[in-house]
Amino acid sequence: MDMDVFAVGLMVVGLVFAPVVGFFYPSWLRMKGEEISEKKLYGIRALGIGVLLLMFVLAQLIR
Repeated sequence: MDMDVFAVGLMVVGLVFAPVVGFFYPSWLRMKGEEISEKKLYGIRALGIGVLLLMFVLAQLIR
């Protein structure tokens, strides 16, 4: 039972972190005045999705 709660916690962290990194971080960089190349933008968005997938895999290994 405790591991299920931990697995759900990991998924919640992944579900919150993915849009923050993938959407809000590039917007924040633009608001600061930094120019983001298309390649860097795709990399940042891929990082957000990668974190979500990593949390999913860890949650499956725990359960």
